[in-house]
Amino acid sequence: MKKVLALLLALTMLMGTLAGCGSAQENAPANDSQTNTEDNSAAGDTGDTGNTGDAAPADEIENTFNYEAVENTTGEEIRIAVLTTQTNAFWVDVCKGTEDVTKFLAQPQYNCTVDMQTFDNFDGQAISEAIDTCITMEYDAICTVGVADSIATSISKAVAAGIPVYLFNSNTGVENEATAFVGQDLYGAGEKLGGILADMVGEGGKVGIITGLYSVNAHELRRTGAEKALTDAGVEIVATAENHDSSDEAYSLTKDLITANPDLKGVLVTAGGPEGAARAIEEAGLQDQISLVCFDTTAEMLPYIREGVIKCTLGQDPYGQGSDPVILAYNEIVTGEAAVTGDAFTEMTEYTPDNINEYFPE
Repeated sequence: MKKVLALLLALTMLMGTLAGCGSAQENAPANDSQTNTEDNSAAGDTGDTGNTGDAAPADEIENTFNYEAVENTTGEEIRIAVLTTQTNAFWVDVCKGTEDVTKFLAQPQYNCTVDMQTFDNFDGQAISEAIDTCITMEYDAICTVGVADSIATSISKAVAAGIPVYLFNSNTGVENEATAFVGQDLYGAGEKLGGILADMVGEGGKVGIITGLYSVNAHELRRTGAEKALTDAGVEIVATAENHDSSDEAYSLTKDLITANPDLKGVLVTAGGPEGAARAIEEAGLQDQISLVCFDTTAEMLPYIREGVIKCTLGQDPYGQGSDPVILAYNEIVTGEAAVTGDAFTEMTEYTPDNINEYFPE
């Protein structure tokens, strides 16, 4: 029975990988890299993320990740499951990080198999069921996006079964037993971006916030952090709405904001789809009046940054989010100890029209 389950999940993960991660993406900047909190510094941290170009054959891959993988001295094959989402272009670089580390760890000195499954939404029940299946299949470690609080129970099941869990990109809003979270300081990032927008629009300026989903903790942390910074600076938040990570919805919402508020000074997008907001602002000819700020640097966003429609965006090392949890989980299996626990925050690089070509040459 176990062999049948293993075959079924392996096929599911293979199909998910092929379906979810096939589109091209801009190369990740070499210095938008992983930085740990003071308590979580690891001796193996190498600093740079490398790039997200075409991967080399497994026997030619060098370690361009943020952590060094130790040699597998267990005498056994290590198996790691990765559960990720693929809701917008941001996730292409996350998947690329996982794909590259999968090939890297397949080398004989590491003898590690990594199976990735992608999901097209933030369905906590689907992720919980996938974690439960991974437990049944006796994976050595599980890396997953913390899509919803409901997955905390399945995380506890995995840990009770001796399977370490690493979260990336989004943590749960409730306490969980994962070894570590690899991703952005989400509330701090919201505060930082809100402060940047506040400086742009000035006290009394009117702004709108477009968030991904209220149900996703990562989006909520950014939104509430941004709201605090804006409110503290005396900025008026005229509306907040969900766009479900959709560029088209961000476009429609921004048009509505402009219609309802002719004196609108700013828009902050917490998650996916900021290029839709940029398109609405550009079509209205209001790029000099409305300051648009957001997160990440997808290929669709780059022209709007270069043109000055997007005034600032904060990076979060998506490539590292896809690769670092896997190496950390692998090292824990080999050594029996976790090199990083708690929060392993990624760097928040500011990209603006003035510096974007330094990181992403045309």
